[in-house]
Amino acid sequence: MEVYTTENEQVDAIKRFFANNGVALIIGLVVGIGAVLGWNYWQSHKSNVLQESAQKFENVSTQLHSGSAQGIEAAQKFAAETNDVYSAMIGLELAQVAVDKGDLALAEKSLSDALTKAKTDDMLDLINFRLARVQLAQGKADAAIASVGNIKAKSWQAAAQDIRGDALLHKGDNAGAKAAYTQGLESDGSQAIRSLLTLKLNNVSVL
Repeated sequence: MEVYTTENEQVDAIKRFFANNGVALIIGLVVGIGAVLGWNYWQSHKSNVLQESAQKFENVSTQLHSGSAQGIEAAQKFAAETNDVYSAMIGLELAQVAVDKGDLALAEKSLSDALTKAKTDDMLDLINFRLARVQLAQGKADAAIASVGNIKAKSWQAAAQDIRGDALLHKGDNAGAKAAYTQGLESDGSQAIRSLLTLKLNNVSVL
């Protein structure tokens, strides 16, 4: 490394450096500034898009809960055309409306589509839980077991094992159901779910 002993030598060295590297530095500076500006623009753009999506979600949710066929169509259209958390949220609401109407096939499709739009593990767990319940209600025990198998959070395990036990019982696997209910009781869960698991475990133990 060169050591410059006089101020003039240092100034001359700086001049030579800029003469040799000035263009590259300017380009780098411009690119750097452009990247920052581009990032800021992109963040602002995403924020605006999300705000717009939130407003549309509110409008579509209101239509959906009116109970009209047009409301369901609007919700399906919004879910298909939106690729953010609000798409997953409308999918959950659409599934609930479908369940209330007895349309379990629509509920399953809405939840399956919502899984592809969910952005957080918590939402994925919630959607998988509701999907498993809908699948079990349709008699799709294997699908329900697969769905609860995708639930990760410890706080969901008691409820997940409850559904898993029901699905195994549906398949005629009493031993598997007993093991699932037992595992659910060993997990963290509310008093309500623990009471339900205890009742089911007692019932399956006498079969």
